[in-house]
Amino acid sequence: MNRGIHPALAFAKQVEGWSPGVFSQVDKWRETDSLAPWRFMTFRQCKHWLADWLKRNPAPEEGFLCPQIMKRFPPHIVYMTLAAWRTGKTLLHCDESLFRMLGETRQTDALSGEMLRRLPFWGFWLDFPADMVFAEGQGALMGAFFTLADHDNQTDALLALTLAQDPLSREHIPMGMEYLALTHPVSTAISQQEEGNRGFWHAVLPVLFWLCSENSEWGRQGKPVRPAPRRVGKHQRLIPPDKPVQIFAGARAGSALRQVPRAPESSTSGYSPSTPHWRLRPHVRKAHWQSYWKGKPTQGEEKSMLLKWKPPQIVNGKDDDSLEAVARFMKETNKRENVMNASQLTQEHKDE
Repeated sequence: MNRGIHPALAFAKQVEGWSPGVFSQVDKWRETDSLAPWRFMTFRQCKHWLADWLKRNPAPEEGFLCPQIMKRFPPHIVYMTLAAWRTGKTLLHCDESLFRMLGETRQTDALSGEMLRRLPFWGFWLDFPADMVFAEGQGALMGAFFTLADHDNQTDALLALTLAQDPLSREHIPMGMEYLALTHPVSTAISQQEEGNRGFWHAVLPVLFWLCSENSEWGRQGKPVRPAPRRVGKHQRLIPPDKPVQIFAGARAGSALRQVPRAPESSTSGYSPSTPHWRLRPHVRKAHWQSYWKGKPTQGEEKSMLLKWKPPQIVNGKDDDSLEAVARFMKETNKRENVMNASQLTQEHKDE
């Protein structure tokens, strides 16, 4: 395999090679639901789409639509996730310090899974830190494709398609398919997962919630939006971009977090009883989530719950300025520009 190609692109190319032309037909079978605009398509639409392709094409000898593999597990999660990802071809990389700090944030399990409906993509790929292992005895995962789909009449589900190794380096299919209902709280759905999958969701959900939070900033490009379909002949089609869009999240937030000292638990609070006006010792207040309501129904406004991530804060230190997360998201095509932009952001933070 060409080592210069991103694993997500290699995997998508491999799947398309197994089922030529399948993704060009997806728009004929999917419809955007005005009541659920966060879903790219439903399982029922996906079944009709793949059944139509199999009826018009010979059965593949390999891949997810191969009869032998279809007997083992249905291919719908694979094709739904990749079809949603192709609408924007987003490759998201989160600063590793921010990724890990989000994973340590308290109260994530208490959040409502329905907040994930605010993800600004129909589908996207998320890189994982190179040395992150989600379950004991398993190797590190390279990353995952994510999308939202229908689950039942009461809620939706988050689909994840994970890659564990170079997709073209072995004969075995190097991926896992995960499925998490958007329950309230999300801990209800996590508790129903197999024990080996719980570590995966505990690690990735904080990053996904952060993407939905009100104080995640997207730089000069602004917050990504789902692409609008274009009319091609008599049909509305979503034309995938020619090249993938790389988004680098949390450059400044990660730089700020690396400067926060790690305080031992024993020094997080305390006072001297002999002093009349005691104050807390210098310590680091842990990161946490803050949710609040917005909208006044009495004035005709829709009431909705919003989410903010509160990063670690130095309390009673020499500098009490809160390290609010400020993320810079950049569309990068040149590796050299990548390095220059990262250095510039770091210097900007030092200047501040």
